[in-house]
Amino acid sequence: MTSSAHLPEPTADALSRSDLSADPRAAAPALPPALDAESLAAVRELVAAAKTVILGFDGPLCRLYDPLTARAATDALTRLLREHGVPAEEVPGRTPLALLRSLTLGALDDDPELSTALDALLTESEVAATLTARPTPYADNLVRTWSAVGTRLAVATGHAADAVHAYLAGRGLTACFGPHVHGRTGGLAHLGHDAPPRALAALGADPADALVVGSTPDDLRAARDAGAPFLGYARDLRGWERLHAAGATLVTGTLEPVRQAVWELNLPRR
Repeated sequence: MTSSAHLPEPTADALSRSDLSADPRAAAPALPPALDAESLAAVRELVAAAKTVILGFDGPLCRLYDPLTARAATDALTRLLREHGVPAEEVPGRTPLALLRSLTLGALDDDPELSTALDALLTESEVAATLTARPTPYADNLVRTWSAVGTRLAVATGHAADAVHAYLAGRGLTACFGPHVHGRTGGLAHLGHDAPPRALAALGADPADALVVGSTPDDLRAARDAGAPFLGYARDLRGWERLHAAGATLVTGTLEPVRQAVWELNLPRR
């Protein structure tokens, strides 16, 4: 099995062609619209103001699952849920984490054994998926550049911290984040909603001077709850539309303009 450590950063076009269902006849997903001049200026303003950047994992840094590994993991979780009498709707293309987020908060309250088993199964699938995870175009270079100019970085995610650490090690990015990887806590009690505030607190950062880069409506809500500015990342038009529907005002389909802004601004070490 090929490790992500040996995968070069793909171009956005290459990633769009790979973002297919298991059906070889499936068409490539529609891409988000390009940022206009006003949005590019807004990205530049966010980057210039950010002393701390909190990045999501699956999306901003990588594509954790491919269609086949995602389906295998969601099928395993669905079977376990149904064995314990918890209904789980099958939705094509849904990630394992999104499946668990779709459950009502009280669905697992009366069955701590099930909650523990689901968390273990999800963690196992996430760590295994890092072996074939695809880096988001420009993400590795962006992270290294931010780190080099002194911007403080953290990962905040609903995924297991072990999976994030494994991925960062494979990409040679561990030193850019140090100990600041904040995954889900309390089993399935918090599926990432509390991660950005924890990351900010651990860094001693002022939310007003931070930037949260995320790819889901949950990331947007977490940034708002923390009081931090938010930049959405969407690899396809469907993700772009979900973020806008949730209230995101700035969503990019590529990290290239973010990287370019960091280079051009040449942020001083803080």
